[in-house]
Amino acid sequence: MFTPLEEKQLIKHNHRLSHDITIGLVASRHASSRLFHEFCDDLTRLVPKIKISKVEADPQGPPQILIGANLRYQAIPSGYELQPFLEALAAFESNHLKIAKPVKILLKKNKLPAALTIFIAPQCTFCPQMVQKLIPLSMAGENLQLTIVDGTLFPEMVQTHGIRSVPTILLDDQFRWTGSVPLEELIDAINSRDPQSLGPASLENIIKEGGAGRLAAMMLAAKKLFPAFYDLLTHDKWPIRLGAMVVIEEIAGENPDLAADALSPLWDRFHEASTQIRGDILHVFGEIGDPRSVAWLETVLSGNFDQEVKEAAREAAEKIANTDTQAGNEE
Repeated sequence: MFTPLEEKQLIKHNHRLSHDITIGLVASRHASSRLFHEFCDDLTRLVPKIKISKVEADPQGPPQILIGANLRYQAIPSGYELQPFLEALAAFESNHLKIAKPVKILLKKNKLPAALTIFIAPQCTFCPQMVQKLIPLSMAGENLQLTIVDGTLFPEMVQTHGIRSVPTILLDDQFRWTGSVPLEELIDAINSRDPQSLGPASLENIIKEGGAGRLAAMMLAAKKLFPAFYDLLTHDKWPIRLGAMVVIEEIAGENPDLAADALSPLWDRFHEASTQIRGDILHVFGEIGDPRSVAWLETVLSGNFDQEVKEAAREAAEKIANTDTQAGNEE
């Protein structure tokens, strides 16, 4: 996989490392998964101080190499991309980052999580320069996650995001830059975002980091459910849905009317959802406790749905009825 020159470069890097470091390898059923395994095998052969930890994840997701908590390589960092990768490893080991002081000051202002994705291609000679600039940002704080994607390995992602040239940088799937981007401009965009504009990836990161309470507080303060939040409530992965359900339950406890804003959007998604997700949507209806959802629950109970879904509807209806009874007794 490596050229003789690259092998010499890697062997030198092994001597520069002062101690062993561990990076992650996410397994996958994707067609490119074999390349990631071969890369890691060759890497550890030439740099024994690098250890590989196998990370369990969705087998349908992309294979990737993880450096620390916030840097993901959905790319094989060889050729032009090898040098930025080695610099990332060195920074990860030493915790010494090459960031200009003005950029550091801007980064400290960021209070919101950000998901940056840069699309690259192996033949692109300019891509490594942008990757080199972005990597330290992902290591400078907990709020910024960087994913490096080789578009030639993942054409389906290129198509989904409408990528036409490289390098292209995406911020929360809402902001986009192509070619050379001053870091100050990019960080200004990160800092000036409205919390309501946060994309699903950023909200997902908040939940993964145990910040369900923080996300609930953000929406309570904004007095609005963020549009991307519905993607989490109907996410394919159960842990993400569970975290989102904790958020909506907390909001329902503080501001029932705000929580009830989720009812209609969730019902719109109900019929296209899987059986498991349908059940969770109905569970959320019960937790919100708004009588306006009873008609939808009755539609499920009288309709042609799986028994599991009907049971969730029955439990939700009972919970809403009990909530109404308790409210009447208190009056």
